[in-house]
Amino acid sequence: MAFDKSNPTHLAQLKSEVTTDPNAYGYVPENTDTGVLDIINLKRATITVSKPKISAATVRSTCTYDAFEGLLGPEELWLTWMTGSNGFDEENVVVTDDLRQKLAGDPTANDAIWAAADRNAMNAAMLDLIDVDGSRAEELWGFATSISRDDWIAARDS
Repeated sequence: MAFDKSNPTHLAQLKSEVTTDPNAYGYVPENTDTGVLDIINLKRATITVSKPKISAATVRSTCTYDAFEGLLGPEELWLTWMTGSNGFDEENVVVTDDLRQKLAGDPTANDAIWAAADRNAMNAAMLDLIDVDGSRAEELWGFATSISRDDWIAARDS
């Protein structure tokens, strides 16, 4: 769900976020750029958002030789099949629950494709491709959401 300034619910949520400042970010409603936009759109290490797509090429380049060599036949075929597209850094692989589980599953369970010797490192490496630092706007309205000046003015005046 992306922010939609024609949606009264989104406008009310944005206005409430800025006026109540539930996380004490220090919003200053009267100062649109530095008092609202810079704050709500700032990427923070304390906010994690999941990317809806990742790059097949980046998955391949993140996979170590030992981790790939440690895969069983079906897992190796699956990984090759899932990441077989061309286009470097083109985010072309949809992150489904299954993909997330296979690439970055729980390291204490046997639910990722990686051999036990590689599981912790590869799960963490793949999770870093999927889960990234996000902004408060992304936390509220989804990955890649950025609140614009027009969005804030519409919410403020609603």
